[in-house]
Amino acid sequence: MRTTLRAADVELAVWCWGDPAAPAIVIVHGWADCGASFAAVASDLARDFRIIAPDLRGFGDSSWPAHGYWFPDYLRDVETVFDSELVAGPVTLVGHSMGGNVCGLYAGVRPSRVASLALFEGFGMPDSRPADAPRRYTSWLDQHGEPPVVRDFVDFDALLTHLRKLAPRAAPSVLAQVARSWARPVEAGWRLKMDPRHKLFNPVLYRREEAAACWRATTAPVLLVAGDESDFRARFKGLDPLRDAAVHYQQARVETIAQAGHMMHWEQPEAFAALVRAAAACATGASS
Repeated sequence: MRTTLRAADVELAVWCWGDPAAPAIVIVHGWADCGASFAAVASDLARDFRIIAPDLRGFGDSSWPAHGYWFPDYLRDVETVFDSELVAGPVTLVGHSMGGNVCGLYAGVRPSRVASLALFEGFGMPDSRPADAPRRYTSWLDQHGEPPVVRDFVDFDALLTHLRKLAPRAAPSVLAQVARSWARPVEAGWRLKMDPRHKLFNPVLYRREEAAACWRATTAPVLLVAGDESDFRARFKGLDPLRDAAVHYQQARVETIAQAGHMMHWEQPEAFAALVRAAAACATGASS
């Protein structure tokens, strides 16, 4: 089921599975992804939980803000979900990739709202250096000529081929469902459902220590999960982002999902769901 929530400047599409009276789990997707792509995970969890998966602003079926995008706005989107009638009391919060970075910040900013936290390859980003600032501002100024565009796919098979590169181990039925969540038919074929302005370069330096301060303020038990065949560590140039993030949390456990790359919720939805269940069990134990 899809519902709509109104934030200050956007309308958020929110996907829900399971009994509304069951304990809630909020799942936040990554960059270019959407809440509906967690359907295979949700079909497992919905036997016992209410699954709530928003499309962040400018992704999936959520609207596009007029002013563009600022990373803290994604925290406002999560706050909109928590402020709604969909959520009552502290819940298990799950984030994947960029959504994990959003949830990692939110759990430290609003610790009383998060009973447990599960982050799937959302362990911050490589630290920026002050010396990077001139180049970043130059890139930001230079990009405001041609507006960005999103990719079109000539037909549904071409879209499936693209998704299969992202998740080669995913079942065909899962990829077909994801494809219809990610893209809409247009005259040229199929077009990704995301605002092209997400591709614009961000001039703001990323300061990992600022994120770590939020991680340290988190009071919930935390589960940090990586795919054992993912390439995400290669982006950090010598830093193990999972182990580095773990030391900042008061209660952290580290797990891996076998035979999974970065898009582990498509490739191994049962294993992903099992770890979310484990995180929710920690929430139950913490609140009892």
